[in-house]
Amino acid sequence: MKRLSATHAVVGGGVASCLGTSSGNGGASATASSSTLAAAQRHRFYKPLVNQGINLWRSRMGRLHKGWDTWEYNHSVVPDPRPYPEPAVNNYYGRTRLWNPIAGKIGLVNRKAEEWGWPHQRPPPTGLRRSPEYFPFFFARYFPNVEVRLVLDSVLNNETTRPVFHVPQDMSKQELVNYLRNIYGIDNVVRISVRNMRGRRFKNEVGEIKSLPDYKVAVVELDAPVSIDVKQIKGTEDTPDNKPQAQIS
Repeated sequence: MKRLSATHAVVGGGVASCLGTSSGNGGASATASSSTLAAAQRHRFYKPLVNQGINLWRSRMGRLHKGWDTWEYNHSVVPDPRPYPEPAVNNYYGRTRLWNPIAGKIGLVNRKAEEWGWPHQRPPPTGLRRSPEYFPFFFARYFPNVEVRLVLDSVLNNETTRPVFHVPQDMSKQELVNYLRNIYGIDNVVRISVRNMRGRRFKNEVGEIKSLPDYKVAVVELDAPVSIDVKQIKGTEDTPDNKPQAQIS
């Protein structure tokens, strides 16, 4: 059944009024009914379900707006929406979730807890805390927590003048030279070449994608070859003589 537009309703009302002038009381009643037809705006019989089901998610994602009453008037044009307040809590866990990069106070709280045992102990006086005699400051300065890891595959069972080390990112070449000289007694370093490795990703045993902490690969060139020989005491290997049954029995 074809719906009448507003112009058709007006034209129909005019025709009915013309017919009503030629007739008696019946014509007057026809005129009244047609004038109400012309004056009334023809709404839809229902409001679409904007508050149920998937439309809740669409309105949260911004594709359906609280200020769009498109069922009230022209369907083809989308009006300027009234401002719709964002939720106060970021409870959206999809692909487009925004991560807040602003640091909270939990870092300071953890530092207080590990430095002077907050909240169980009182803080040391401020003058002591800001002095180089303060123990965490002293320890971090003179005994820095650096991990210089030797890549065993570079020196294992083969002579090389270029052992490879994994060093922290903020460690310079001179610091590495001092570290190798003071800690390991390696003083025949010729030169060091460094590569920066950051953003490396790996999969753990479950298959979850993790990211490695950033580090630098330092290739230390020595003036004399070094090697590490692995000597295994007989009987200590996992499967002696490549016979797994020997371990089972």
